[in-house]
Amino acid sequence: MKTLGTMLIRFKSFGPIRRLLEKQMMEVEVPSGSTVLQVVQRVAEIGGAKLKDLILKNGGIDGNLIVMLNKKDVSTLGGIGISVSEGDEIALLPHVQGG
Repeated sequence: MKTLGTMLIRFKSFGPIRRLLEKQMMEVEVPSGSTVLQVVQRVAEIGGAKLKDLILKNGGIDGNLIVMLNKKDVSTLGGIGISVSEGDEIALLPHVQGG
């Protein structure tokens, strides 16, 4: 049950983030009007120091991660400062590298 003035956002994780959270999908309760960055910061708080070090850098989200909002790259939607709405889904994916 959520608190008045808050909303639930689905958070989906992959790779090392998923291993640290020990689950692929979770619901995160955040204040209404929160941004993508604020949701990710909340997830990092829940996940602890190792997760925080992995996903947050210099006041933002590590550039080695792809941030998706409702299956669209946030860089095409206005960046990590855009607001989220009740029921939105944020996903963090590691960049795939290889050759």
